[in-house]
Amino acid sequence: MARILLILFLSVLQTLSEETFIPYKTSKEVPQNVEDLWDDYDPRKEPLEIKLIKEWQTEDVITRYVTFKVGIFKGADSRIAAYYSFPKNSKKNAAFVWSHGGGQRAEKNRGIYFAKQGFATLDINWLGRPLKEGIEENTDWGNVDPTQGPRFYAKSLRKGWKHNMQSDDYTIDSVASPRNSNWFLLAVAARRAITFLEQQEEVNPDKIGFSGYSMGGMITMLVAMDQRLKAVVPMVGGTGFKYVDFPGGIQGSSIKPHFKHLDLYKKTMDPEGYWPLVHCPVLFITSSNDFHSTFERIYQSINLLNHSNWRVTSNIHQNHGPGNEQWVLLNMWFDKYLKGKDVNIPQTPLTDLSVNGPVATFSVIPQNKKNLEGTDIYYSYDPNSRTRFWIHAKAKGDQLKQTVDVPIHKGLPLYIFASSRYRLAEPVPLERGSASFFIINSKEETIVPKIVNLEVLNEMSKEEVVFEDFENGIRDWSSRDNFSIKTYKFQSPLTKYPENKNLCLLIDPQGQKISVKIRLESKFLSRENNIGDFSYTQKVQGDGPKEIILPKEAFKSSSDRKIEWSKIATMEISMMNMENKQRINLTSSGEDGYLKSIKFTD
Repeated sequence: MARILLILFLSVLQTLSEETFIPYKTSKEVPQNVEDLWDDYDPRKEPLEIKLIKEWQTEDVITRYVTFKVGIFKGADSRIAAYYSFPKNSKKNAAFVWSHGGGQRAEKNRGIYFAKQGFATLDINWLGRPLKEGIEENTDWGNVDPTQGPRFYAKSLRKGWKHNMQSDDYTIDSVASPRNSNWFLLAVAARRAITFLEQQEEVNPDKIGFSGYSMGGMITMLVAMDQRLKAVVPMVGGTGFKYVDFPGGIQGSSIKPHFKHLDLYKKTMDPEGYWPLVHCPVLFITSSNDFHSTFERIYQSINLLNHSNWRVTSNIHQNHGPGNEQWVLLNMWFDKYLKGKDVNIPQTPLTDLSVNGPVATFSVIPQNKKNLEGTDIYYSYDPNSRTRFWIHAKAKGDQLKQTVDVPIHKGLPLYIFASSRYRLAEPVPLERGSASFFIINSKEETIVPKIVNLEVLNEMSKEEVVFEDFENGIRDWSSRDNFSIKTYKFQSPLTKYPENKNLCLLIDPQGQKISVKIRLESKFLSRENNIGDFSYTQKVQGDGPKEIILPKEAFKSSSDRKIEWSKIATMEISMMNMENKQRINLTSSGEDGYLKSIKFTD
């Protein structure tokens, strides 16, 4: 009997010794900060055990579909699948890891595009979602599961994403621990991906970067402190302070309710604790109304850096959708800091905000005048950055310096920043489309009172009948595809639209038979103000302007709640030519535009 127990004991010891991490048994063992959490982890220690599944070759690019070992957790191997692409040039290439967003997957074509730009890339399929190529062998997390559930990952062990640090049957530790967070395992996989790149003969191990989109942006900032990285580009994700509510008590504005060990999360897994440890250049690509990397949290995070080599670029009036003028900077950033090219990326514009009684004066000085097309200043009083309408300020000055005076309202915060637009020497082909310009943001300046009174927003607004006359084109709108256009104008703090009136669109079909689709959404307003989404479709044809009168009742609703104009976050308009089924470009305006005006009427 004693001999059997000894064998079992030795077997347990052997299993534990093979584990990537020795499990914590008591709460006293659990690290309480980022440095201690990662102090004894070596991403090079374990063999990668790379398995080549499939290879594609073109004249210029080689792409390999591979799996490699992340580690041993709960007695089983965890392996992640990835596309490894590199140029056929017999060189040691600059390289970077790409981490996809939530619900997404690795893409072969992305790697092919960047290989043609002179980069080796590793596109990791951390979610385990089936790939477009239909290859059966895929990511297998074994006895742990940092994915988003069975909707995407066939071998899912949980019903969905695990938010907290509590232990369960599929976690590393049996006590509350940051290593029980999904983010920890994904960061381990990401650091192993860096190891993969540095071991490839086609890669210069001293020229490696990291980038990722949305949840991939979060992963980027959880590994950005890795000393092997020479530059990082988080996109629409990666900010700290996710547990902090917006000023004014806007319900649902943080993820605080997810955590049963909030203090431990803040100290060990929130990016707030990682940003101070990042020493390489950081480019943050985002959109002004992003739900995931909310605007203020970006700058709060950047303020934690111990260096000044950072930039922010954002697509105005858009959520979770950088445009080509942002995407092109990914190429430029890695060209500069991985390839060592002489790339003109201007420094962040200098700003100053001063207060004189009830007026704030904001000034901006772009740091490079070469190829500068212009600088726009935007401001708002709305603390809900996800749905705020950014007001375009009428500035004084020239390209050397612009200044604007904006009133301060007691009980309301002020948010203000500038956006400088630069022309590229020649158009740059992107994975989708091309770019002729790029945008560099200034730092956002803020004034936030101790007590925020959201009622003041209603008091300061004036009732307006005209919603949009397009005199300034689509300056107050955005477009992700150059076809449909979207605005947050219903949330402008300066205007209030009459609840008792109908919406009226003036449209010129230009002799065509067209279908007009309007979508209204309340998403990301406070919980009590989210009335759902509404849609309306109508056909219009003929020559000359036609009026479409839309009573509230005409909109189809996803809920049983009625439209209130004040509770609409976004309005999106799209059109289609019914004869050829081609979408109509709505980004052109003026005399040639289809949309002439939007107003309220009886």
